[in-house]
Amino acid sequence: MLTHIALTVNEPEDINNFFKKILLFSLKKKFSINSETAMYFFNHKKAADVYLMDHDGTQFEIFHSKGKETKVFSHICLSYSKAEAIYKKAVESNYKVLIKRNPVNDTYFISDKSGNVFEIKEIQE
Repeated sequence: MLTHIALTVNEPEDINNFFKKILLFSLKKKFSINSETAMYFFNHKKAADVYLMDHDGTQFEIFHSKGKETKVFSHICLSYSKAEAIYKKAVESNYKVLIKRNPVNDTYFISDKSGNVFEIKEIQE
Protein backbone atom coordinates (compact mmCIF):
# COMPACT_ATOMS: atom_id res chain seq x y z
CA MET A 1 0.00 0.00 0.00
CA LEU A 2 1.25 3.45 -0.90
CA THR A 3 1.36 5.68 2.19
CA HIS A 4 2.48 9.02 0.75
CA ILE A 5 4.43 10.68 -2.02
CA ALA A 6 7.13 13.18 -1.09
CA LEU A 7 7.55 16.30 -3.20
CA THR A 8 9.73 19.38 -3.01
CA VAL A 9 8.36 22.87 -3.57
CA ASN A 10 10.43 26.01 -3.88
CA GLU A 11 7.50 28.41 -3.62
CA PRO A 12 5.77 28.13 -0.20
CA GLU A 13 2.69 29.93 -1.55
CA ASP A 14 2.04 26.83 -3.72
CA ILE A 15 0.85 25.05 -0.54
CA ASN A 16 -2.28 27.23 -0.52
CA ASN A 17 -2.45 28.47 -4.09
CA PHE A 18 -1.81 25.18 -5.87
CA PHE A 19 -2.25 22.17 -3.60
CA LYS A 20 -5.26 23.50 -1.64
CA LYS A 21 -7.07 25.67 -4.19
CA ILE A 22 -6.32 23.81 -7.43
CA LEU A 23 -5.78 20.15 -6.46
CA LEU A 24 -8.18 20.31 -3.47
CA PHE A 25 -5.75 18.84 -0.90
CA SER A 26 -6.12 19.80 2.75
CA LEU A 27 -3.34 20.34 5.26
CA LYS A 28 -3.31 17.57 7.87
CA LYS A 29 -0.07 18.41 9.66
CA LYS A 30 2.90 20.76 9.43
CA PHE A 31 6.27 19.97 10.97
CA SER A 32 9.95 20.70 10.43
CA ILE A 33 13.02 18.59 10.06
CA ASN A 34 16.31 19.97 11.34
CA SER A 35 19.51 20.10 9.30
CA GLU A 36 20.93 16.97 10.96
CA THR A 37 17.85 14.92 10.01
CA ALA A 38 17.85 16.37 6.49
CA MET A 39 21.51 15.40 6.07
CA TYR A 40 21.12 11.92 7.56
CA PHE A 41 18.10 10.84 5.50
CA PHE A 42 18.26 13.01 2.38
CA ASN A 43 21.89 14.18 2.09
CA HIS A 44 20.64 17.77 2.20
CA LYS A 45 22.34 20.35 4.43
CA LYS A 46 19.38 22.55 5.37
CA ALA A 47 16.35 22.21 7.61
CA ALA A 48 12.95 22.10 5.93
CA ASP A 49 9.31 22.73 6.71
CA VAL A 50 7.13 19.77 5.77
CA TYR A 51 3.40 19.85 4.97
CA LEU A 52 1.39 16.61 5.10
CA MET A 53 -1.56 17.06 2.75
CA ASP A 54 -4.45 14.75 1.87
CA HIS A 55 -7.21 14.43 -0.72
CA ASP A 56 -9.46 11.36 -0.68
CA GLY A 57 -6.77 9.21 0.94
CA THR A 58 -3.92 10.30 -1.36
CA GLN A 59 -1.23 11.94 0.75
CA PHE A 60 1.64 14.22 -0.21
CA GLU A 61 4.49 15.05 2.13
CA ILE A 62 5.61 18.38 0.72
CA PHE A 63 9.07 19.66 1.65
CA HIS A 64 9.80 23.36 1.24
CA SER A 65 13.33 23.89 -0.08
CA LYS A 66 15.08 26.58 -2.08
CA GLY A 67 17.04 23.92 -3.97
CA LYS A 68 15.73 23.18 -7.47
CA GLU A 69 15.36 19.58 -8.60
CA THR A 70 15.94 18.40 -12.14
CA LYS A 71 12.89 16.57 -13.45
CA VAL A 72 12.46 14.91 -16.83
CA PHE A 73 9.56 12.45 -16.88
CA SER A 74 8.55 12.60 -13.22
CA HIS A 75 4.85 13.27 -12.69
CA ILE A 76 1.92 12.19 -10.54
CA CYS A 77 -1.38 11.13 -12.06
CA LEU A 78 -4.54 12.06 -10.13
CA SER A 79 -8.14 11.27 -11.07
CA TYR A 80 -10.98 13.65 -10.29
CA SER A 81 -14.66 13.84 -10.88
CA LYS A 82 -14.94 16.94 -13.10
CA ALA A 83 -11.24 17.07 -14.00
CA GLU A 84 -11.94 19.98 -16.33
CA ALA A 85 -12.77 22.14 -13.28
CA ILE A 86 -9.25 21.49 -11.93
CA TYR A 87 -7.85 22.51 -15.31
CA LYS A 88 -9.91 25.74 -15.35
CA LYS A 89 -8.77 26.71 -11.83
CA ALA A 90 -5.15 26.16 -12.86
CA VAL A 91 -5.56 28.34 -15.96
CA GLU A 92 -7.27 31.10 -13.96
CA SER A 93 -4.40 31.01 -11.44
CA ASN A 94 -1.74 31.21 -14.19
CA TYR A 95 -0.22 27.77 -13.71
CA LYS A 96 1.36 26.03 -16.69
CA VAL A 97 -1.18 23.69 -18.31
CA LEU A 98 -0.90 21.37 -21.31
CA ILE A 99 -3.81 19.38 -22.73
CA LYS A 100 -3.72 15.90 -24.24
CA ARG A 101 -6.83 15.62 -26.39
CA ASN A 102 -8.61 12.28 -26.09
CA PRO A 103 -11.78 10.96 -27.78
CA VAL A 104 -13.80 10.90 -24.53
CA ASN A 105 -12.14 12.95 -21.75
CA ASP A 106 -9.10 15.19 -22.16
CA THR A 107 -6.07 14.74 -19.91
CA TYR A 108 -4.50 17.83 -18.33
CA PHE A 109 -0.85 18.22 -17.36
CA ILE A 110 -0.55 20.96 -14.74
CA SER A 111 2.73 22.19 -13.24
CA ASP A 112 3.21 23.98 -9.95
CA LYS A 113 5.74 26.83 -9.68
CA SER A 114 8.48 24.35 -8.67
CA GLY A 115 8.09 22.21 -11.79
CA ASN A 116 6.19 19.31 -10.21
CA VAL A 117 3.90 17.93 -12.93
CA PHE A 118 0.44 16.49 -12.28
CA GLU A 119 -1.47 14.49 -14.86
CA ILE A 120 -5.15 15.15 -14.18
CA LYS A 121 -7.71 12.67 -15.51
CA GLU A 122 -11.45 12.19 -15.23
CA ILE A 123 -12.47 9.35 -12.90
CA GLN A 124 -13.54 6.43 -15.07
CA GLU A 125 -16.71 4.74 -13.86
